[in-house]
Amino acid sequence: MKANGLLVLLTDFGTSDWYVASMKAAATAVFRDVRFVDITHEISPGSVSEAAFVLTRCYDDFPPGTTFVVVVDPGVGTDRQEIVTKAGNYFFVGPNNGVLYPTIHKLGTNLTFSIESPNWMGPKRSSTFHGRDLFAPSGAKLASGTPIQEAGPQIQELVELQFPEPNTMIDNPNGQILYFDRFGNGLTNFRKEHIELEQLVGVRVEDTLFHLADTFGDVETGAPLSYWGSSGFLEVALRNGHARSETKLTKDSIVWLVLSS
Repeated sequence: MKANGLLVLLTDFGTSDWYVASMKAAATAVFRDVRFVDITHEISPGSVSEAAFVLTRCYDDFPPGTTFVVVVDPGVGTDRQEIVTKAGNYFFVGPNNGVLYPTIHKLGTNLTFSIESPNWMGPKRSSTFHGRDLFAPSGAKLASGTPIQEAGPQIQELVELQFPEPNTMIDNPNGQILYFDRFGNGLTNFRKEHIELEQLVGVRVEDTLFHLADTFGDVETGAPLSYWGSSGFLEVALRNGHARSETKLTKDSIVWLVLSS
């Protein structure tokens, strides 16, 4: 599999500062013809699990040979490793802090190397901005077709990060909210394989019942609903509302399935 020249970025840097632009400049200095796509730069600051979840939702929308640079790195400047990985038909670059693990684990067999070659680093050196100085240049190297083995020594151990599975071994299964999108809709950790679909009535979170619906238009404005979202997870929302701010939902909120008898 060859790299396709596409460099996809996912960070918690936001867009009000120069950080993302500096990363792109560093990558372009290595590979002039690099093409960029931004997943998002609005990950909650330092939330490794949130970034990991977002990556799992969309990496396979991209063509084979795509390189992903993921920088959510609260341990920047410490002894945590900087890595490049080939897994499945994709390349990944980022800190070895778990942010890449769920996607790499899903893809199966991988080749992972520590970034130690000076040729894979930019000319600037900072203990707090490895996105610019290490990860962006390394991503550009991969996107340009440079063999991944040239980055540094191979490593075997990846820091693990696992998303919690729902508890389905009881009469009323429970799970939790894993993620909120910008509309305030909460993605639970229930997927269709966890549930007898014909028995599902809805989702209860504390004293709010989110009745199962096919789409938002099936309920009145402001009404709570649950539905199968485009990512394959059971989601909870308010029609034309913001469930996260208008209800008691929080990340890690316990959700209970309501099943017919």
